[in-house]
Amino acid sequence: MKNVVAYYITPHGFGHAVRSLEIIREMLRLAPHLNVVVVSTVPQWLIPLNVGRSLPVRPVTPDIGLVQHDNVRIDLEGTREVLAQWRENEKAILEEEIRFLREENVKGVVSDVAFIPFMSSRACDIPSVGVGNFTWDWIYEAYCRSDQRWEEIVAWIKKAYGMCGLFLQLPMHGECSACPTVKSVPLVARRSHANLKEIRKALSFQENRKHFLLAFTDLKLEERALKRIEAIDWACFVHRKPLKLQLSNSICVTEPQMLYQDVLAACDGVITKPGYGIVSDCLAHGTPTLYTDRGPFPEYEILVRELHSSLPALHIPSRELLEGRWEKHLKGLASMPKKTTQVPLDGASVCARMILDHIGV
Repeated sequence: MKNVVAYYITPHGFGHAVRSLEIIREMLRLAPHLNVVVVSTVPQWLIPLNVGRSLPVRPVTPDIGLVQHDNVRIDLEGTREVLAQWRENEKAILEEEIRFLREENVKGVVSDVAFIPFMSSRACDIPSVGVGNFTWDWIYEAYCRSDQRWEEIVAWIKKAYGMCGLFLQLPMHGECSACPTVKSVPLVARRSHANLKEIRKALSFQENRKHFLLAFTDLKLEERALKRIEAIDWACFVHRKPLKLQLSNSICVTEPQMLYQDVLAACDGVITKPGYGIVSDCLAHGTPTLYTDRGPFPEYEILVRELHSSLPALHIPSRELLEGRWEKHLKGLASMPKKTTQVPLDGASVCARMILDHIGV
């Protein structure tokens, strides 16, 4: 009978998902007997693309994260309202999670970075591991200064993280002290091992143009903005679904076999909001980064400091991004000297070993 591990992944952005799947891939390599059930509403096509095969999925939402209007605008009031509803319904939510853990005979719980799983695993006396560079109480606590209604929610969430058996703290981290036992681990990042010349050829890259990856899932650009971008005749913009973009100087990568890290490595730069996943990918490949604001999110300043420390990086105000006023910023980015920073990238294997040891499977 296989040992079952439930791996909870917040649906807040793809970064949590891809780093979790990297760790899962390593866990399965080290322990082929393991049965990992992914508990998340992240797109299921991400799993075989990053793990190498399909996994059982329980498609429930384990976490709220932040409710967003789009990729760059946060709905704080909507977030608070949903969390308040979860707090009111805590008993029913926990009952459902406990039923799942017992029915599936789960031997261990891993969470990135949902807090409810630590409550249910404690109730079932199951070992638990958290993985992340922050805990949500730290994110939400920043909003208490302007809105005291957050205080009860933060206290509730801190209590849940206090039930975490072991927290693996990734680099570029915020406050994680709500978890009793915290251990630092290296960066978890995907690396491209492809022949980049062949990737560029497969993507029909032109030698006389610079190619920039648009690392967004949603970007609302009006007609005037699109025309300004199309006027940048020395650049081409690469994007993947679900981002919808109609530009004469863009390429939509639709092949599921084309790994994201290969596309990123083949590009001359990335245009993005600073999320942990995309920053990690850029660090892993030394990719120049043009980044925009992302609203009141405490992680932002930490990620921006790392970008400027380790990579050619420039800021584009969100207004100029949405107005299509990209050219001067891209020229500035393209003129910046390269940086060579060695970042340890063995976090996936380190985390996998520590998880397996803690859970005892």
